[in-house]
Amino acid sequence: MPAVPGSNNNNGPRWESPERGWERERERDPAAPAAAAAAAASLFECSRIRALADEREAVQKKTFTKWVNSHLARVSCRIGDLYSDLRDGYVLTQLLEVLSGEPLPRPTRGRMRIHSLENVDKALQFLKEQRVHLENVGSHDIVDGNHRLTLGLVWTIILRFQIQVIKIEAEDNRETRSAKDALLLWCQMKTAGYPEVNIQNFTTSWRDGLAFNALIHRHRPDLVDFSKLTKSNATYNLQQAFRTAEQQLGLAKLLDPEDVNMETPDEKSIITYVVSFYHYFSKMKALAVEGKRIGKVLDQVLEIGKIIERYEELAGELLAWIERTVGLISNQKFANSLSGVQQQLQAFTAYCTLEKPVKFQEKGNLEVLLFSIQSKLRASNRKLYVPSEGRSISDINKAWTQLEKAEHEREAALRGELIRQEKLELLAQRFDHKAAMRESWLSENQRLVSQDNFGYDLPAVEAAMKKHEAIEADISSYEERIQAVVELAQALAGEGYYDARRIGAQRDSVLRQWGLLTGLVVARRGRLEQNLALQKVFQEMVYMIDWMEEMQVRLVSRESGKHLLEVEDLLQKHGLLEGDIAAQAERVETLNAAALRFSQLQGTAGPWGRTPQGGHPEAAAGRGERGRSRQAQEERGERVPLTISGLGLSLAFPRSCVSGYGREGDGGLGERACSPKSPSFLPPFCPSSFPPHQPSPPLPRELPPGRLPNGLELLPERTPRPDRPRARDRPKPRRRPRPREPSGEGGGGRRSRSAPAQGSSAPPPPPPTHTVQLEGFLLRKRELEGPNRKASNRSWVNLYCVLSKGELGFYKDAKGPGSGSTHGGEPLLSLQSAVSEVANDYKKKKNVFKLKTHDGSEFLLQAKDEVRIVWSCSPFLPCPFSRYLLSPYCVPGTVLSTEVDTS
Repeated sequence: MPAVPGSNNNNGPRWESPERGWERERERDPAAPAAAAAAAASLFECSRIRALADEREAVQKKTFTKWVNSHLARVSCRIGDLYSDLRDGYVLTQLLEVLSGEPLPRPTRGRMRIHSLENVDKALQFLKEQRVHLENVGSHDIVDGNHRLTLGLVWTIILRFQIQVIKIEAEDNRETRSAKDALLLWCQMKTAGYPEVNIQNFTTSWRDGLAFNALIHRHRPDLVDFSKLTKSNATYNLQQAFRTAEQQLGLAKLLDPEDVNMETPDEKSIITYVVSFYHYFSKMKALAVEGKRIGKVLDQVLEIGKIIERYEELAGELLAWIERTVGLISNQKFANSLSGVQQQLQAFTAYCTLEKPVKFQEKGNLEVLLFSIQSKLRASNRKLYVPSEGRSISDINKAWTQLEKAEHEREAALRGELIRQEKLELLAQRFDHKAAMRESWLSENQRLVSQDNFGYDLPAVEAAMKKHEAIEADISSYEERIQAVVELAQALAGEGYYDARRIGAQRDSVLRQWGLLTGLVVARRGRLEQNLALQKVFQEMVYMIDWMEEMQVRLVSRESGKHLLEVEDLLQKHGLLEGDIAAQAERVETLNAAALRFSQLQGTAGPWGRTPQGGHPEAAAGRGERGRSRQAQEERGERVPLTISGLGLSLAFPRSCVSGYGREGDGGLGERACSPKSPSFLPPFCPSSFPPHQPSPPLPRELPPGRLPNGLELLPERTPRPDRPRARDRPKPRRRPRPREPSGEGGGGRRSRSAPAQGSSAPPPPPPTHTVQLEGFLLRKRELEGPNRKASNRSWVNLYCVLSKGELGFYKDAKGPGSGSTHGGEPLLSLQSAVSEVANDYKKKKNVFKLKTHDGSEFLLQAKDEVRIVWSCSPFLPCPFSRYLLSPYCVPGTVLSTEVDTS
């Protein structure tokens, strides 16, 4: 233990070196000159003690340096020389901060002596605040590099903050431990049998002084009366033993009673003092002792040789492991996935926590082993051991430093790659989310633009056009989001994402669907514009039909006048009519030309040509029947119903308006356009006909006014002509009553304006389809009127009618079809070969029609209005109110529900 020079009193620090004890005792003793002979006799022991002290100082310096470095490693600081590196006070301040966990005053920066003194003084002041006793230790001693005081200061810090350092030093000093064990065994053998003497260690077992007196009494019983000593009087026992040893045996007084009579005596000081007893008593058996010494030296030589061989082997294995490990962790190749990098990081962490600590302990054991070798050689005054080339402690430390540098680089690279992979994974998840949203949006819009629900009148088609323009604007604004998905895919591919192939395939799928959608939008706009033009043509046709019917009514008048003025007036009116007809000739020609162009379109899928090729066989038969009926009507000069089957439209034109289009070999205007055999047949639109992936076509630009994509021209708007008066301003001839139709089976009645002329026969209706389901409320007459009975208004019953799969059922209310119970338990009516006609002869109520089934049953039904009559008649046979077929509520194949008629 290091000693601190102090004053001549006995109150020095308890960690004072024991070899200075005999000098201090001689200075205190007035009989020092008389004890010179005794001092000369113990010169050998003193020189031995001095050698051991110097050796211990070197050992302590090395051990303390390691201890300081182990704590400074927390702040990334390290010292090489204990005496010189503590001079500036900066390292000392950091050491105290680490040990105490409390902040110290900030060190003064500078390299001058005054700066160092100020920093060391701050550290010493902090120790005083912690109630650490510092005697004869000043800041100038540490700055000057005083070895013993520096060791003393460190030892004081160790005693204050790290008591375990004594145990660590005892483990480092293997020679002391071996000598201590032998000395302890010797003391136990010599004191065996003495009462209250039980030596188990070199600290508390010597505190009462009986052990010292027992050793003296074992070899010199005449000097000590052991029976008068008591354990409770420890101070007297120690004074008696130390004085007897000094005066009678010539042993220097290395210890004072107060140095031993304390709670934890200094082990090293006691060992040193007991060794002096051992050597003195060993002189009595010189020959035996010399033999033992020779054997001990030989044993030490053999032991040192074995330790050196072990050191060489362990050092070589450690250096080989360091070199191999540096080569492995210097490899900067990483897995190209997040899970792979995480596994590599886990493997590196396992290496740092499991494998490396074992090797670090081996490195520390090598240092301890080399220190033990050098201590043993130095104790035996032999030449110190020099490790083979490349296996010294400095070489091992240098290789270890390279290993730690490689570890740091490896960890930094792994964490950087882990962050990159995490970003790529998040980017991929973001791409998947966006791509899924885009695909869902594209699919939904493809389904939307694939539906040609344009409506069946001009306002509906115009509204559909505005809706389509809104869809186009929405799709055009969505292109930026598609581009964002493409940019995400490019970013992932550029960063080398491991699943870039899947990302690219999904990106191509989005682009392919985008191209399909833009193509569908362009095609739908073309069909919509054609449908708009067609609806305008139809509107013009209806207007012309109304005009021609008006003209016919005025022309069929048989009034010729009764006198000249009336005849002249009639001639003048007839001339006006001829002028009106001639003025409309150009308009009729334009209308016919437009209808002809629509019927002759080729290669374009329009809304009127979506019937599959071939069609239904019954529909084909119906077309043939209608063609033959149309030919008969032309021959009789009657109005020819012109039908465009794809839209469910039926228009009645005069024969002159459809001349050349109604013959059997030519077919009607609409039928020729929809016939599969016609060259102008328009095939149904099929989204799958688009190529799998094409560049996204640009959205359609606005066409020039009055033009269509297929080169068609829109009809000009009707403009009033200033050269002819308006219809309401022209004189109107008196109209004669319309002739009644001859009474048939259903009775006579007035012919409606749109009904076929007298003698005409409507084509036979096709059988009711099995896919139609119509339902709603109708009034049914309970019993028909006969010659001898007259039904009252109460005979009408409001029933819920359901037409499904060619059968008609009557129910009490709308809940009846669900329960399956018909009105009055009536069976369902089969509509096969059923006939329906408007009951014009029934004048009590309006909107009444008759229904005759194949078994002869006859029903009288009343609808709320004409539209509902069409609803009721359309599944069975063509309704006389053909113009109401323009209503979107009358399209066969749809399920309609009407409100309950409470009238």
